[in-house]
Amino acid sequence: MRAATALLLAGLAALPPAGAAAQQRGARRVAGVVVGGPEGAPVAGATVALRSTALRTTTDSAGRFTFLRAPTGPLGLVSVALGFAPASVAVPAGAADTAVRVVMVPNPVEVAPIVVTASRDVRLASEAPVSVSVATTGDLRREATIGVDEAVARVPGVEILDGQISIRGSSGFAKGVGSEVLLLVDGVPATQGDRGGIDWDLLPVTEIERIEVVKGTGSALYGSSALGGVVNVITRPIPDRPDYRARILMGGYADPPYAVWRWRTTPALFGGADLSASRRVGAVKLLVSGGALGDGGYRQNNDDERSHGLVKLVLAGDPRLEAELLAAAAHENHAQVLFWCVQGQCVDHGLPYQPFRVDSTTLGDRTVSDEELVQATARRVVNPDIAVRGRLSWYRTRFHDEFRSGNDASVSDRLGGELGAEWHAGAGRVLSAGTEVAYSTATSDLFGDHSQTEMAWYAEDATPLGAAARLTLGARVDATAVDAVAWDAVASPRLAATWRLAPVQLRASVGRGFRAPSLAERFTSTTEQGLQVIPNPSLEDESSWSGEVGATTAPLAGVVVDGALFWSEYRNLIQPALVTGGTQIQFTNVTRARVRGLDVSAQAAGLAGGRLRAAVAYTFLDARDLTLGLPLAFRSRNLATVGADWRLATWAGGPLQVGAEFRYASAPARVEIFESDRRVPQRTVDLRLMWRRPGLGVVARVANVFDYLYTLVPRTLEPPRTFSLAVTLERR
Repeated sequence: MRAATALLLAGLAALPPAGAAAQQRGARRVAGVVVGGPEGAPVAGATVALRSTALRTTTDSAGRFTFLRAPTGPLGLVSVALGFAPASVAVPAGAADTAVRVVMVPNPVEVAPIVVTASRDVRLASEAPVSVSVATTGDLRREATIGVDEAVARVPGVEILDGQISIRGSSGFAKGVGSEVLLLVDGVPATQGDRGGIDWDLLPVTEIERIEVVKGTGSALYGSSALGGVVNVITRPIPDRPDYRARILMGGYADPPYAVWRWRTTPALFGGADLSASRRVGAVKLLVSGGALGDGGYRQNNDDERSHGLVKLVLAGDPRLEAELLAAAAHENHAQVLFWCVQGQCVDHGLPYQPFRVDSTTLGDRTVSDEELVQATARRVVNPDIAVRGRLSWYRTRFHDEFRSGNDASVSDRLGGELGAEWHAGAGRVLSAGTEVAYSTATSDLFGDHSQTEMAWYAEDATPLGAAARLTLGARVDATAVDAVAWDAVASPRLAATWRLAPVQLRASVGRGFRAPSLAERFTSTTEQGLQVIPNPSLEDESSWSGEVGATTAPLAGVVVDGALFWSEYRNLIQPALVTGGTQIQFTNVTRARVRGLDVSAQAAGLAGGRLRAAVAYTFLDARDLTLGLPLAFRSRNLATVGADWRLATWAGGPLQVGAEFRYASAPARVEIFESDRRVPQRTVDLRLMWRRPGLGVVARVANVFDYLYTLVPRTLEPPRTFSLAVTLERR
């Protein structure tokens, strides 16, 4: 297997450069400034790159940038920044130092101009070979977001069921175990070593620049857990000047609509704060952040206490070196709610069920969890053509269940590393290759004591086909062993293409995905509220073949439209199922499944004289269990979102805006527990009022305005009407 992988990497690297011969290489200094807007103000934090080279940098607080050893041949320089259209400048050939001035034009549509997750390298969003949606800093601010999951759940085609993410129907509901979507933090995997799940509360939203969501399998680049997609949480860059920020969040939940459902006499409130400080000291940039949140909960036994901290160090002295050290920690103490209570289990007032109460025998059940993440990443430009990169990471998760029925605990560690390189072979061609290793251990009352070892080798070749098209061919080989026994190898190829037929940017891709079962899915043995979960050590890897055809266009100024047809054929899809006559739950392989559908979205800004911003999205999903001839469980067939923001006036030095959003999700055609319960669609409306000026921002929000009661998973009520107020302070 290793020999075959080495031949694959060598074969890709040995292919001759496409197009014209490689440009002249030499040593000259290219420096300049990036400005934008009607007054030509400096654009800080813009990404500046020289096309067909490995050279890239970020502008400082004055908009300045420098390349110390740029090629002497003719160059294409591109600058991208949020809020502006990408700008390109032709740099003429020459050996002398060159000064460049880049003028960027504001773009009213707030879309991320670059993405990194779709190809492991910085690339214009319009050139991504797969569908990528991005939640920006503006999105997080508008929604007064508490957690990362809230922002991700608003991405078209995404559902989050009690913490479990599903992109285009890739996942059902498994109580957070065995995610088919891979979470990255600044490009580094952050999936739990024992459960294979995602903790959305590890990072404070105040320190996030954007969240990239790649739809469709990403296994050719990222291996296991990327079967259904990838979520990359990218922390904000650290400015050169001292920067201090604070966010205060407070709010509460509406009472149950009927007196017989009420379980408390005091208001259900929540509140918290986040503080951060950053500055540059010599060649080092430092960011320190911390915060806490207390939530009384809208249901019985639903209170939650969270705290988190983050430290980020960035080396900024050498423009050829990008190096970052990030450490994050989180603590949570939360009450556990599995299902609401039915008649006879609680103070039921003679009703068949109480949606805001829980079984009295579970009152006081709590889980205490801790997480620590430490990761170091580096990218070094060896010469204008070649860059090498590496990373090391350690992710520890611990939880302790304090239940009346008994206590359980688990400690898991995941160690990871990667070494790779990229070669810019001229004429826009980029080849990349690398190897990864991960080692996970779990010591648990629920899963036993086990380990999992993963090794992988990957390569990708992105080649221009003329001036308007690009072909990307890649593959990855993953080898996995549980308890160092019986290595299992899987190959995941991908072929993708993009081409521009003005004014439309087209894309198409097809690839193979896979996911190895988590230790929890293989070995869990427990009982919760009468439901016994039994182990299945013989679980097989999930696999899929997935494809999509999509297009993006800007038919009018300030309007962007995107659409995609997607399709996935799954084998051995892992789902929790009732077995032994419906008395036990076990993770099993569904022999065959098919998911296909349509994604359509549109954004518009600058309408009505610049006062209106609007967005609409729709996803149609046909998800079938081909073995049983039934719909796949816990998938909504239709998802739709409509939102708009209107600038009312300028008040006290800042714009005052009002916004609204409607979200619809059809009730799943099939669930696997409590199938006789009535299921209703989600129909929620959110309202928000926003005001912001330099140094101060306020967002008042009412979620689920009409207090619509619904569930996404059986017998688990979603939040009722919720009021929140977020105040953000910044000093630079």
